Amino acid sequence: MRAFESFTRWLANGLALIAAAALLLMMLQTAADVFMNNAMGRPIEGNLEIISVYHMVLVVFLPLAMVELRHEHINADLLVRTFAPALQRAVYVFGALVSMAFFGALAWQTWQDAVAAWRIDEVMMGSIYVPIWPAKFALPLGFAAITLATLLHMLQALRDPDFSPTPADPSIDGPPPA
Repeated sequence: MRAFESFTRWLANGLALIAAAALLLMMLQTAADVFMNNAMGRPIEGNLEIISVYHMVLVVFLPLAMVELRHEHINADLLVRTFAPALQRAVYVFGALVSMAFFGALAWQTWQDAVAAWRIDEVMMGSIYVPIWPAKFALPLGFAAITLATLLHMLQALRDPDFSPTPADPSIDGPPPA
């Protein structure tokens, strides 16, 4: 279990780091485009396509596992909070099973789509041709990682009677663990 938890946390941290780098690059590329457009009258060719196909996809899908590990996904647990702790854990485990099935199916389908796009060397036509097949591999990677993070939480909920899917309060405990 420790090795699985370590791997899942390592993967989530690595993917979040890549997403952070993509966010930084998106910011720099946008600033450079604005500067070049205003100073030289020549914006970066394909800037919108590159940002929307690469940077935004990485920023949205790669950190999914990190958000799950921090218990920061949106929850609607008003009713569940009134249940006994054992029943709360049972509901959580059921929700985790449904989530894993959903994210696993998304990982599988987006993998199939990414491989198909790679085989035909899929591109986006805009002011320039932008190959989009490499970015499509971020989706199955993000979905597989959140599936692993959800599995980890489900196993923890099954083993630990004190497991709580509530995010840490940053005002009390500091930032959540990575």
